[in-house]
Amino acid sequence: MGTSSGSHFNHQSSPRMLPPRQQPRSGGLHTNLSLVSPDACGSPNFQERGSNSDQIRESPSESASSRETWPTPDAFAGKKMEKEKERENGFAEHSVVRHLSSSDKISLRDLARERVDIIAERMQHLPDEYLEKFKNELRVLLEGLGGSQHREEFLFLQKLVQGRGDLTDKSLIMAHRIQLEILVAIKTGIQAFLHPSVSLSQASLIDIFLYKKCRNIACGSALPAEDCSCEICSKRNGFCNLCMCVICTKFDFEVNTCRWIGCDLCSHWTHTDCAIRNGQIGMGPSVKNGATSASAEMLFRCRACSRTSELLGWVKDVFLHCAPSWERDALLRELDFVRRIFSGSEDNKGRKLLWKCEELIGKLNAGMAESMACKVILMFFQGKIFCV
Repeated sequence: MGTSSGSHFNHQSSPRMLPPRQQPRSGGLHTNLSLVSPDACGSPNFQERGSNSDQIRESPSESASSRETWPTPDAFAGKKMEKEKERENGFAEHSVVRHLSSSDKISLRDLARERVDIIAERMQHLPDEYLEKFKNELRVLLEGLGGSQHREEFLFLQKLVQGRGDLTDKSLIMAHRIQLEILVAIKTGIQAFLHPSVSLSQASLIDIFLYKKCRNIACGSALPAEDCSCEICSKRNGFCNLCMCVICTKFDFEVNTCRWIGCDLCSHWTHTDCAIRNGQIGMGPSVKNGATSASAEMLFRCRACSRTSELLGWVKDVFLHCAPSWERDALLRELDFVRRIFSGSEDNKGRKLLWKCEELIGKLNAGMAESMACKVILMFFQGKIFCV
């Protein structure tokens, strides 16, 4: 992982960048749109940000650095029960499939390359057991447990689908429901569209397929989000500035974290790892009360608008608002994020924060209680000395 020591930015005057999706207010944390319940999909509550000014990432979405699939295969609610049921019904299912004529059977390759109406008509006459088996076959490819062979087959299917010019609003409206779910899953590479607990309307699936709607089920914003006309939003098919990284274009399920950096000026988001790797974090002139000073500090430069924001105050706000709720592994991870962000710091405050993070990581690994480590770092940000 590269560091930011070689980057130097000019700092435009702007309000201090707040942590993602958090705006201090008397009522505490707030979001106004609850999207998916944990019972529905076996994963955390997904809440989308309430407004442009809500700059703490109280909720996100998906990715692979950022794993851009369903969170994990094990997260599927009832998956074990489904597999047991499949084994119990295995003989009956194979019996149904065995009685299908060769002309009735459909392969994933057929669906990826044949006309929508022809495949839809054939699927109408297939038993539900066969259609479920069809979806399971694609799930296996997306999970990639079969190694390079599965990956190559999926990429072949994706190339077939993405290269077609006949998949339009008019043709897709004729698709069989499962046919459409499979086409969307192939095009996006997201397994969630095949899950029985995720039920989107035909119109929503078509909009996602045609890049008119965010593929992140927890977001679902019309694109371009907030009618943004910047070069990234206007030229990247399917990009959503509300939940996707401007560098890798992926989304994930991380919340209340230094994993994401939000730009106050244009409301676009960047993975911290992507920002470090691509030189978007580095030293630059400090701005105090609207005036540029001779001193320098660690800054983040947004790729979407090229403006810079200071990072020390942002990290402080993330920790003050979120650290008390972190468990041990989360605290260690966040301290490591901060350590990497400030690894190239050349100013006194940034170096002190770097050293404090390194010290606490060592003590946590040696057995210090996370509650004590949290207390130490919070007092550090408040300018207080706490000896342990």
